[in-house]
Amino acid sequence: MWDDGKRARFEELREPGRPLQAGEEAELAVLTKELEESEATYLKPATQQLRMENDCANQRSQEIAALIKRKEVLVQRLESALAEAQDEERAIEAELATVAGHSGHGHD
Repeated sequence: MWDDGKRARFEELREPGRPLQAGEEAELAVLTKELEESEATYLKPATQQLRMENDCANQRSQEIAALIKRKEVLVQRLESALAEAQDEERAIEAELATVAGHSGHGHD
């Protein structure tokens, strides 16, 4: 664990323009490694939580994309059915006009 003494020593070794003595480079490397490990340990639960939230968001995104695709297919089917129904309606109207036209020509 990092205490005030280690933190102060780390900052002292990292002071800009300060030349490092032979053993100080190794000391700085050890302190840097300790700090990185400490931060990784500290951040691990938050990192895991974020990863889990990201996985859930990705899952929802995939589910939404699949639903959008299903809806697009449904719209295409409905448009096709509507076009068929409109064609059938026109055919019926044309036949009705033909039948109505024949009935008005003295077949009574």
